[in-house]
Amino acid sequence: MEEQNFDYIIIGAGLSGMVVKHFLNNPNTLLLDPGPGGYKIGESIIPEHFRHPEMRKQLYRISRLPSFTPKYGSTFIADGSVASFPLPEGESVMAMHILRSELEQDMMDDWNLEVRKERVIEVDLENHMVITDKSRYMFTNQVIDCSGPAMVIARQKKRVKELWPVHATWRYYDVLEDNPQVFQDSIKKNNWDWKRYDVFHRRLLDAEEIRGWMPSRSTILTKVRENVWTWQIPLYKGKILSFGVVSKDKVILQEELDELVREAKAPNYVRLSPRPLDKSSALNRLHMRRNFAKIADIPPADETYILVSDAYAFADPIYSVGTGLAVNKAIEVATLLNQGDWNSETVDAYNKRYKEQLDRAITGFNFWYDGVMMKDDEAAAEVQEHPLVGNIFQSTVGTHYADALLDAGLTPALRAGIEDKFFVDWVLPPLTDDVKTIIDTENNKATKDWCFCGAFPAVGGVVTRWRHPKLPDLAILVSKDEEGLKLAYMSYFEKNFSITDQALSDLMKLFRKSFLNNASQWRKIFDKISS
Repeated sequence: MEEQNFDYIIIGAGLSGMVVKHFLNNPNTLLLDPGPGGYKIGESIIPEHFRHPEMRKQLYRISRLPSFTPKYGSTFIADGSVASFPLPEGESVMAMHILRSELEQDMMDDWNLEVRKERVIEVDLENHMVITDKSRYMFTNQVIDCSGPAMVIARQKKRVKELWPVHATWRYYDVLEDNPQVFQDSIKKNNWDWKRYDVFHRRLLDAEEIRGWMPSRSTILTKVRENVWTWQIPLYKGKILSFGVVSKDKVILQEELDELVREAKAPNYVRLSPRPLDKSSALNRLHMRRNFAKIADIPPADETYILVSDAYAFADPIYSVGTGLAVNKAIEVATLLNQGDWNSETVDAYNKRYKEQLDRAITGFNFWYDGVMMKDDEAAAEVQEHPLVGNIFQSTVGTHYADALLDAGLTPALRAGIEDKFFVDWVLPPLTDDVKTIIDTENNKATKDWCFCGAFPAVGGVVTRWRHPKLPDLAILVSKDEEGLKLAYMSYFEKNFSITDQALSDLMKLFRKSFLNNASQWRKIFDKISS
């Protein structure tokens, strides 16, 4: 068996594997996959997938692929509540519904990636060796496992465990009649509580802010009963619908799937016709995945191996963030390796962040399946204090959806293209105590009616949050440039502030006074963010 030497070996040529290979500035890197470009689920693509400028270059070309369908947002339905999260203008060009096989083949062709079609049989980390069905390879630095649910390294070590007993069944339907007005009429007829949110700013949207939103251009996720929910994803300009059922109880068979389609299809899909199950294509098959929620019972990385995205944990597809998570984790890994920063400290930080993300995913999973937030009085009270306004389901799904999107994004050092200066960075620790000390919120007359809700690092500087009994919730941004500290403000909800509001004016004066009296302390806060 021939033996060759590489600096890095990447296992798996799906999204994360291709992105690592493309972004890694090392020609002596091997990419292995026994069947690249094959069918995969994961057809709902979020803007975070294309956040990096290098990924954004693909948008025009990808929008010409046959299965491409615009995505204007996501909609969650449960217990008579509808929560819609439309994408803001400019973001929608980076979101889509598309077949993964088309997307990945296009990326592979555009980047001219060479993939060796070999199956990995053994990974010997101690001796820096990877053995395939055809060859034996040595690696100098790291082996990077991007094998997705195959979880090559973890399975070889027999260290894979179940996260939850969850199963998925799905098939495809031809859309014979789509009428968005029927969706709107059903909301009125059934007296559903429907609200629309700006998920990142955690605020309600006015109806006029929802330009162009259509249910048939949205990923729709419906909880049909305890432990069972459905996804509905339009493809081929809305002519074909991917309809799936995820169950925590049991495997859903074809007959029950078809019944759930009749029961839970979005009202706008007036007439659907099941595609024949003749196996002539992936769209003409019944698909099943049993017990798919797995986690590697080993750390996500050490100084010899790195597990990326699903190769560490395939949690749950509720929030459709899998491709964004895979792409951006891969970019982070490649960037760190390019900088020569893969050491024990980097490994510790990488593992800690993955653990935090997994904890949030588990919280979101438990809410969606078990309705924890709707049953627990203490949890319900906590939601009511959250800057979202709505019922408990809407508020909580907004919280978990926002967290999932942030986890699927790039780290602060790598994030690119975000122009929203109020975009809070939840990865870095909050700055509440620092700011509270500087402006003395408890003893100042200007804040007597304001409740200080916290301070957080943001793309534009430091965002502080405030609540007032008679005014909408407020965000004040403190930024810094060559001339000094600057102030900006915005409302979290649909009502706007006027600078003539005395309460706002007093608060802004307080900040300006703190700039004069406590400049050195503000400087320390910005030094903390930058470090």
